[in-house]
Amino acid sequence: MKIFLKVNLIILLMGLTTTGILTIDAASRTGHKEFEKITFTYNPEAKLLVDMSDSELNEMMKNVKKKAFGWSIYSKIKNYEVIYEAGTIFSRSNNTSQEINFNYNTASTTKQQFSFNLSGTLAMKTSGKIDVVSASLDKSIRSDIGLKSDISFEEEMDFTIKILPQKKVSLIVKGKATISSGANKYYFLGICTKKGYWEYVDVISEYYELYEEEIY
Repeated sequence: MKIFLKVNLIILLMGLTTTGILTIDAASRTGHKEFEKITFTYNPEAKLLVDMSDSELNEMMKNVKKKAFGWSIYSKIKNYEVIYEAGTIFSRSNNTSQEINFNYNTASTTKQQFSFNLSGTLAMKTSGKIDVVSASLDKSIRSDIGLKSDISFEEEMDFTIKILPQKKVSLIVKGKATISSGANKYYFLGICTKKGYWEYVDVISEYYELYEEEIY
């Protein structure tokens, strides 16, 4: 197996989901379309936003302090380490009685991964560009949980594997990341005009795992 990674700084993927209680993204088990699975490493009692109950979300919102102007941020989870699964690159089965070889290769590709999603009482322009309100919210959150560098990296893969009879082989993207989440309110003259919940996932490493399983 040959896997080439050229990393300019670090591999970084930031996912933000800011939601109202009833608008958490149900399209993903994690609430982030980039990740199929997220597991807390040292804090098994911690929860993703998508797994929190209405009462837990309400309790988190109560911790946001009132202010005269601007964003007020409450961080319930701050930079907890997690293991993520980002998806399956390929999955091949051998239903025959003979061993087969499978070659997988890609041309050199450049990845620059960044996602920013808002919903509920917060809004983002449909063009995908971060508007003034979104940018100021991001700045407020980052001042609390720490800044991360958005980078790009080049990747090339070329390898051959043997698949035994009645076996299935899958290549899965996994890695380590930190996750932070909390609630936020926007105040104007002491009046709350916007509120929601936010969740950041910052990837610190990425690797590939090859799984083999029986076909029944």
